[in-house]
Amino acid sequence: MNLQQFIEGIKPLDERAMELCAQRWNTLGKPLYSLGRLEEMSIRMAGIYRHPMAYPKKKVVVVMAGDNGVVAEGVTQTGQEVTKIVTENMTKENASVCILSSISGADVVPVDVGIVTDCDNPKVINKKVKYGTDNMLHGPAMSREEAVQAIMAGIEVTKDLVDQGYELFATGEMGIGNTTTSSAICAVMLDATVEKVTGKGAGLSSAGLLRKIEVIKDSIALNKPDKNDPLDVLSKVGGLDIAGLVGVYIGCAYYKKAVFVDGFISSVAALVA
Repeated sequence: MNLQQFIEGIKPLDERAMELCAQRWNTLGKPLYSLGRLEEMSIRMAGIYRHPMAYPKKKVVVVMAGDNGVVAEGVTQTGQEVTKIVTENMTKENASVCILSSISGADVVPVDVGIVTDCDNPKVINKKVKYGTDNMLHGPAMSREEAVQAIMAGIEVTKDLVDQGYELFATGEMGIGNTTTSSAICAVMLDATVEKVTGKGAGLSSAGLLRKIEVIKDSIALNKPDKNDPLDVLSKVGGLDIAGLVGVYIGCAYYKKAVFVDGFISSVAALVA
């Protein structure tokens, strides 16, 4: 199947299952709607799983890892070598995401969709599209075809995990420079000022933040991404890790699995999806 077929295969929520779930909440001994977002979330999950008492048990955090050529412009505090180090640390339960996931009973699955060097760790899934993106300050970060390939990689990983019995997903990412690419996508797609959607990331100085904003503005001006075409935006000023996450979201929607979104970068990927 191609990307368009997956998108067209996504079905709406099961309204009947949601209705039955809501009715059950109202039969329990508590004030009506007193659990707020928790009730709303469980009702939505009933619609996703098409069952009024959906209770997904096997959980996984999918972490997409890729490097960004724009790092060459001094928009980060650390170098690209950190992407591989942290990604491999996830296989040794030596990263914060592993500690938090172990408490909630979720497995962590790191995926190399574009790390700038080879990742020989067999516990890191190899879906590498290319060795990091190109520098978006000098042209598109990747081709449209490469963006689609990375999205399909995310869908493939999702399918494999569903086949392994995983029922509930969360997303994560690892890629030095990816707050720069995320801010660029966000600014374009939401028609927002770069200043409004750009922060210091992992510890930039005030001068570094000004440089980051300048690079994003210049990259958008050079590449002229079309805000009405998410693939155009993703390929021109995005990242492979973000593209992989787009695939996870589309895959979860297609395979009828709930997926939790955590953080700015994952949220931008959800916006693209």
